[in-house]
Amino acid sequence: MAGLDVDSLKQQIPYYLTAEDQRVLLDELRALSEGANRGYILNPSSESFADEMLQGDGWTGFQLFLFESGERRPVRGLVLSNSCDIDPDNQRDTPSRVLFAPLARLSVYEKLLTNGGVAADKIKVKLDAIRRQKVTNLFYIPAGQNEPEEYIVRFDEAQSMPLSFHFSDGRKKLFTLSNTGFYMLILKISVHFCRLQEKVQRGFS
Repeated sequence: MAGLDVDSLKQQIPYYLTAEDQRVLLDELRALSEGANRGYILNPSSESFADEMLQGDGWTGFQLFLFESGERRPVRGLVLSNSCDIDPDNQRDTPSRVLFAPLARLSVYEKLLTNGGVAADKIKVKLDAIRRQKVTNLFYIPAGQNEPEEYIVRFDEAQSMPLSFHFSDGRKKLFTLSNTGFYMLILKISVHFCRLQEKVQRGFS
């Protein structure tokens, strides 16, 4: 997996997982990187945290600002903010904002590539890389119990909005990621935003 070696990240697996849970998680992440079809969406109606907003959740009720027109568009989105930072029970000195990125259907993305003149064989290779989580600026979400379609999230499309506005705007939770999906998201975020191996010598003050 380009930029993401699961085996090299064993030390970053949370300590509170049992040895068996750690083994299962690493096996799942490795299988995903090798192209296995693993669903990692939990059914929100069956969870004890169905009403909580957690990092990696899919929700309706987000507003995407369109810079080209200055308009706002309601979208489904994936929560990128840390769960603690958007917990309404945590008091803040300033109003909290939630960072999100729009959810896009993989089928729509494929159609854009086709309409853009990309060759069919290149599209096939691209989609395979996306499903294997090889594309560093995209997070792939397989179809799940409540979401029959595949989705992608572009990290470079991230925007924020006031958390209070989202709470008051008729929202609905679409899904929550399982442990496997959540840790894959964290690893992908780390690779996209925090590459210490950028090979730029900045010098010292």
